[in-house]
Amino acid sequence: MKFKNIFFILAFILIMPNSFSQISKDQKVLAQIRTEGFLNTQAMSMLEELTEVYGHRLTGSREYLAAANFISNKMKSLGLDNVHFENYCDNCRGWSMKSFNVEMTSPNFMHINAYPLAMAKSSNGIVEGEVVHIESFRSMDAIRKQYAGKLKGKVVLLGTEPRQMPLNEKVSKRYSEDELDKMEDKLVPKTKQTPLPDLFKGWETSDVYDKEFLEFIEAEGALAVLKSRSILLGILHPDGTYYYQTGALKPLPYFTIMPEHFGRLARMIKLGATPKIRLNLETEFYNEPGNNVNIIGEITGADPKLKSETILIGAHFDSWHSGTGATDNGANSVVLVEALRILKAIGYKPKRTLRMGLWGGEEQAFLGSAAYARQHFGGLLEKPNNASKKISAYLNLDNGAGAIRGLYLQKNEMARPVFEDVFAPIDNLSEGALTIENTLSTDHETFDHYNIPAFQFIQDELAYGNVTHHTQLDVLEYVPEEDIMKNAVILAWTIYKLSENEAMVPRKVRD
Repeated sequence: MKFKNIFFILAFILIMPNSFSQISKDQKVLAQIRTEGFLNTQAMSMLEELTEVYGHRLTGSREYLAAANFISNKMKSLGLDNVHFENYCDNCRGWSMKSFNVEMTSPNFMHINAYPLAMAKSSNGIVEGEVVHIESFRSMDAIRKQYAGKLKGKVVLLGTEPRQMPLNEKVSKRYSEDELDKMEDKLVPKTKQTPLPDLFKGWETSDVYDKEFLEFIEAEGALAVLKSRSILLGILHPDGTYYYQTGALKPLPYFTIMPEHFGRLARMIKLGATPKIRLNLETEFYNEPGNNVNIIGEITGADPKLKSETILIGAHFDSWHSGTGATDNGANSVVLVEALRILKAIGYKPKRTLRMGLWGGEEQAFLGSAAYARQHFGGLLEKPNNASKKISAYLNLDNGAGAIRGLYLQKNEMARPVFEDVFAPIDNLSEGALTIENTLSTDHETFDHYNIPAFQFIQDELAYGNVTHHTQLDVLEYVPEEDIMKNAVILAWTIYKLSENEAMVPRKVRD
C-alpha cells in the first residue's frame, strides 16, 4: 500500500468521530423526542385510565370534574408548571344518568337498543304507552291542529325512517396521497368561516330547534320521544340536546334508538299494527359551577427575551355521554399531555413558554376556549389586546384519533414556510400536507377570531365520522396506539421548532 493511501485512511479515521459530533441541535433533539415518544411512551396508559376509569366527560357533570382532577394531577406529577383550573361557566348545569330501559311489549316483545339524550328528565317510574309516529314538526301550526288532544299517554316516534348506510365501503379510512395532494393544490379556501359572534348567535337559535315541539307534546301528555338517524349497523347517536344552562328546558324522556329498531316500529305502524313501548329513565340535574373548568398547564420559557411569548396548544376535554370520549376527544387531550411530558423528559428548556389548554364545553358552543379568550385577550367584539399579540401560534387537535397528516393553514399563506420547515425533518412520520383550506367546528376558531395564528391538524378520519363521533362506540378500541404515539412526537417536535424560531408565526392578512 502506498504511503499516500495510508495517510488518507488515517486522516479519515481521525475525522470520522468528529463528523458524528457535528450533528445539529435540531437533529439531536428530534432523535431524543423520537426515543422518548416511541420507546418510553405513556400515552396509551394515560388514555386507558382516563377513559376506562373516569368514563364520559359531559359538560357540567361530576364525571367531567373527576376526570379533570385526574388529568391535572397527572400534569403536576410530570413536572408541568402552573397547573391550574380556570372556570368557564357559572350557569352550565350538571346532568347524570342513573338508570334506563326501553322495550316493545306489543304486539310482541323486542328489547330496544336505546340511549337517553343529555338533559332529558326522569320518567315517572316505569311507564307504558302506544307509539304515535310524527315524521316532522316543521309546521308547528299543523302539528297542533293534528295532534291536540291525541298524545296523552303516548310515546312519540319522531322523524322519517333512517336510510340504510352502505355496507360495501371501508369503515375505517385514511387519506390517500392523491387526496392530500388535492388538499395541498388548493389555491383559495372553499370553506367559508362565519365570524365567531355571528356563529354563537346562530347557535342560540339552532341549538334549541326542537324546544317548541318538545314543550307542546309534553303539555299534551306524551310520555317520551324516540328518534334515530342514519348510521352504521345499530350504532346509537345520542347528541343534539343543548339545553345545558341553568333554567333551560328539561326535555321529557328523550331517547335515540338504533336505526333498525326505528325502522321496524315505523313499518309496523304503516302495516296497521300498534306498537306499545315500556320504558323508564332516571336522571339527575344539579348546579355545581365548580365542575366547569378548563385545565391549564405549561412549561415556562427560559429565554429572557422570548419567555413572555407563548406557543399555545389545545384540545377539548369534554365529551358526549354515551361512550367514554376516547376518540372525541380523550386521545387528543392525552397527546397534548404526552407531548409536553416528552419535552420535559428530554430536559428541553424552551425559549418561549409552552402552554396547554384542555377546554370544557366545546360540544356546546366552544364555551371553554371562548371563556379563556375573553379573560385573556378581551371581549369578542373588542379589539384584541396586547396579550393576544404575545401568542405566537395556537395548535389544535380535535379530528378523532387518527394520525396527523398535515395542517389546515386557515387562509394563512404567510405561515406556510414555517410549517414546511417543521414537517421536512419528519417526513417519515407525516406527509406534512399544508392546505390553505379552512376547517370548522372546533376551538381553533376561537383563537382565529383574535387574529392569533390558529391551526387544526389534518388527521386520518379512521372510523370517526361513521362509527365513533358522538356515539356509544366512542371507546378505547377505536384508538390506534401507534397513531397517538406518532401524534405526540409530531406535536412535541412542532412546538419545539416554533419555540426555537427567531420570529413568531406570521399572522394572516385580514380581509
